[in-house]
Amino acid sequence: MKEMKSEKDTVLVPDSGYKAYECDWLTGVYTREFTEKRINQFLKEQKAGVLIVVDVDDFKQVNDRFGHIIGDRLLNRLASMLKQLTLHNDLVGRVGGDEFVIFMPIQQDEKFVENRCRQIHKRVKELYLNSTPAITLSVTAAGSSYRPGDDYSNLFDRADQQLLVKKSSRKRGRKTGEPMDISDIMCRGVSMDMKCIQEELSEQELAAGAYCQDYETFKSIYRFMERRMQRMDSKSYIILLTLTNEQREFPSLSERDLLMQYLKQQIQDSLRAGDVFTQYSSCQFLVMAADVEKQQADLIAERINTSFYARNVICKDNILLHHCYPLQPAGALK
Repeated sequence: MKEMKSEKDTVLVPDSGYKAYECDWLTGVYTREFTEKRINQFLKEQKAGVLIVVDVDDFKQVNDRFGHIIGDRLLNRLASMLKQLTLHNDLVGRVGGDEFVIFMPIQQDEKFVENRCRQIHKRVKELYLNSTPAITLSVTAAGSSYRPGDDYSNLFDRADQQLLVKKSSRKRGRKTGEPMDISDIMCRGVSMDMKCIQEELSEQELAAGAYCQDYETFKSIYRFMERRMQRMDSKSYIILLTLTNEQREFPSLSERDLLMQYLKQQIQDSLRAGDVFTQYSSCQFLVMAADVEKQQADLIAERINTSFYARNVICKDNILLHHCYPLQPAGALK
């Protein structure tokens, strides 16, 4: 698509780029309030500009049929595409649920505006999302050029009127199919939402062995297990593994990182996929072994010890200490 060059040097979009309070939370383009304010400021100073309104056709049906998560993703991709179709000095804003505007700081005739609307309509037809059902997305785009005395509202109203005319004309020429049952639509929408939620929550690349997490996440899992133990008759243990030298001191800094990487690998290889561990300090790991008795927790620690000593070729003088502590149901320690 051939881009147009602005005829004005006035900067419409600040050099600092998009600021959080000026941006729409979902799409990252400008909010309605900022869009209107910035365009009005430009029109007052330069008395020129082209405003195009872009409205997603039948977007409610997309949400009803495929779910709101898919709908949000489409809006996000559409906003990204609209930004790609504009120059750096143009402005893209979201002014409604499924309605966007593009403002170009140039003066052009109606023929130019209509050609640009057709280009947008054509490009959006090529839009698709990975890992989602095939969705035919279309938009209606209409625009208006500056006239003496115009502000944002004048430009938008004229473009919006053209938009309504185009939509009405398109609907009259569209063949109607069999009506869809509303309960069927809702069920499919919820099912699609749940499918997307599962995909987002699920671990995409399942690593073998124990589940390694950062300390804050480990802490959250620990607290969940405490709550779980309030109503389930199961036991879990925390194993603290401490790496020391013969003097019961932490290894030297030159050895520490390499030894801890090695120990981490031995822990991961020695435990089940349902066990969780984290690095607690520069020389310590915490392991959470679920649904085990004290004897089993000790055996797990010994298995890690044995693997560590048998395969440790870095420094044979290191000693791996372990201590096991049972988890208590939430509130038991108060």
